[in-house]
Amino acid sequence: MHILHDNTLTPDNREKFIYLAGRYGQLVKFYNVEELCGDKVKELLDFMSNIPNLPQSTATCYRFLIPQIFYDLKKIVYLDSDIIINLDIAELWQIKLGNRPLAVVPEMQSYVPTNPLHYLCREGFVKAEDFFNAGILVMNLERLRREEKILTEGLQFNKAHPECDGNDQSILNYCFATQTVKLPQKFNVLVEYARMNNDFATADRICHYITSSHGRGYGLDAADAYNRLWLSYFVKTPWFDAETIGRLYAGVRCAQE
Repeated sequence: MHILHDNTLTPDNREKFIYLAGRYGQLVKFYNVEELCGDKVKELLDFMSNIPNLPQSTATCYRFLIPQIFYDLKKIVYLDSDIIINLDIAELWQIKLGNRPLAVVPEMQSYVPTNPLHYLCREGFVKAEDFFNAGILVMNLERLRREEKILTEGLQFNKAHPECDGNDQSILNYCFATQTVKLPQKFNVLVEYARMNNDFATADRICHYITSSHGRGYGLDAADAYNRLWLSYFVKTPWFDAETIGRLYAGVRCAQE
C-alpha cells in the first residue's frame, strides 16, 4: 500500500498506519509529495491561486503527480481515502487498459444526475455518460507520462472558465473523458446517491463515502447498511478511541441541527 501525503501527517498517525497494515500482513510506504515534488507542488499552488473554485489544499491534485512519483511503474490503482473495499481488489488491478490512460466508473452509473450537477456536462464539453468520478482510478502511468501537457491545458481551461466546478475531477474529465475504459458501478458506489435510491447492498462493492452538501457519507446510525459496514471496519483501527468517537458524535449532531 502506498500513501501520498503532505507535511500534515503526524508521526502518531504514521505509526497507526504501519500498525494497521502489519495486522493484515501488509507493508505501507509513505510519500511526502511536498518533499518529493516540491517544485511541482509550488507550480500547482501558484497556478491554483488564480482559479477561483479550486480547493485550497493541493492534496486533491496529488494524483496528477503520480506518474512522476512512481516513475518505475507502468500501472497503479488510485484510491481516495474515504472508501471501503468490500471485494477482492485484484479484480480492479486485473483490468486491462490497453493504450487508454484511465479506467473509471461513470458517475451516471451511481445515480448521479450528472447533467445539472457538472458545468462540463451542462455546457457540452463532456457528455453526461462519459463524466467519471475521479476517486477510484486505474492509471496507465506510461500513457499519462506522455500527457503532462494536456493536464496543463486542463488547468488552463478551468482558469478560463470560472463557472467550472474547478477541481481535479473536472480537469481529468476535460482531458480524458472520451479516452477511458468504463468500469462497472460496483467499483465505485457513491454512498449518498445509493441511499437516495434505496440501494443498500454493500457486498461485492467498493463503497465511496464521499460527502457533499446533500448529506454525510457516514454516520453512527447502525440501522443504515453503509454505516454498519463503515463501523465494522472503524472499530478494528487504532483510531477507534474516545476522542475520535467524541468528534464523530459532535460532527453528526452538528449536521442534524
